[in-house]
Amino acid sequence: MSAAVAIKITGGRKTLEENYVSMKNTKKDSGADNHALLQANGNSRQAGWHWSVGYKEAVQSFAHEYQCWPASSTKENNEAIHIEMCVNVDGDYVKNVQNTAALVAKILKDESLTINHVVQHNFYSGKNCPSKMRSTSAPIPWSSFLHMVKTNMRSTGSNNIVKDDDTMKFTNETTKAAIRDYIKQAVDRKLIDKLH
Repeated sequence: MSAAVAIKITGGRKTLEENYVSMKNTKKDSGADNHALLQANGNSRQAGWHWSVGYKEAVQSFAHEYQCWPASSTKENNEAIHIEMCVNVDGDYVKNVQNTAALVAKILKDESLTINHVVQHNFYSGKNCPSKMRSTSAPIPWSSFLHMVKTNMRSTGSNNIVKDDDTMKFTNETTKAAIRDYIKQAVDRKLIDKLH
């Protein structure tokens, strides 16, 4: 990212007052790379975010010490590392969530944060965002996503997150944990019967 663009769409390098990871999802049909390019080309909205994550890749636009402006909330802009999940109609939503969970786990480890520092954009704005995860009919709802992040944080070694040409890969453990959590929620809500 050029310095000229960074000046236009961020508050520059600053020590964040707190460190939270704020989750959003886009409603545009565009992948992570295109969202990152939007910023690199000088986003006309004067908005910026740290990471764009899709089902194929995660792209970092700004180092975490940059104060990005993706939100209308000054508090959120001052406190958070911002992640945009690029949810596409033709994309693989489950893979997108897996990639995002692995990235968030890595950020939490790198920044010495806990799962309690992962918040929805809704936490600051009151908006229904990330809307897909907040939906009760989501393939992977918010609670399952947090469980996936925790599973990624507990995992050690190179089996869990592998960087290969900017594509993140995951173990079956992460996916199984999310599915178990999703089924448990469905049973708890009596959406499905528990078999004996």
